[in-house]
Amino acid sequence: MEENQELMEVQENAVAGFDSYRRNSNVAVQTMSNIKDSKKLFNLQSHVDCKLNDCVGESIRVKEVLIRTFDKPLEEPEVDKETGEITKEFERKVSCILIDEAGKSYATGSKTFTYNMISYLSDFGGGKQLEKDGIEIKIIKVDTPSGNKALGFEIL
Repeated sequence: MEENQELMEVQENAVAGFDSYRRNSNVAVQTMSNIKDSKKLFNLQSHVDCKLNDCVGESIRVKEVLIRTFDKPLEEPEVDKETGEITKEFERKVSCILIDEAGKSYATGSKTFTYNMISYLSDFGGGKQLEKDGIEIKIIKVDTPSGNKALGFEIL
């Protein structure tokens, strides 16, 4: 009986709070959003209604935005063969989720789209416009310097 009581005391003392169970990861994540509802933010991590790539040519009135950037260490850092200097240690991944006025969500992992959205929201007053009336955008494809096409948008 005493052994069981001691075992129970040890187990009780070994219980950790939920905060201690955070993922131990060396991936740096930054999040930018005007979404205040934590349930909505959580649910958007596992489900969106459609991919922005399927919406090229369509107009969307954006009311909410969730942008996440991930800096993940490369398994093998890139090294300059002549100097031995490390030229790249991390790979940057991005995700951008838009929510329209009807509550429909759209997602993309396009760096071009995401960086343009960050630029518009932070440098061109888009953040204030988003909070006030939303932003009307048209989803387009744009040429990249490498000759490929990337997802982009125009402000309407």
